[in-house]
Amino acid sequence: MDVDSKLPNDGGMRPRILLLVIFLGGCSKEQPSPIVQKVEAAGAGDLSGATQQSIEDWFRKHTELAVDVRNECKPIRESAPANWANTTEGRVCSAASVASVFNFKERKGDGRGFEATK
Repeated sequence: MDVDSKLPNDGGMRPRILLLVIFLGGCSKEQPSPIVQKVEAAGAGDLSGATQQSIEDWFRKHTELAVDVRNECKPIRESAPANWANTTEGRVCSAASVASVFNFKERKGDGRGFEATK
């Protein structure tokens, strides 16, 4: 390398780049969640970049699963940190909670009706 083209203090740049690479390498994806894996395996696809609304739309077509996921999320939600709602698991749980409202089941009665009396 030509001496004229070398930058002054070039020796300090290499450690900075090394630290930057180590720092960025330390950034990792979210920990895999059994709930998210369950929903992805059921056919929802990769949920890591999905919005809560798009997950809700998918759950409205799969309301039985939405109810199951909502019930699994209840204990997690109670002890979750403040930023949990911004995680994939948090979005999935919130979407399941909203979509489970649409799980209508026919009520069974005894066949007797009530009449107004005079």
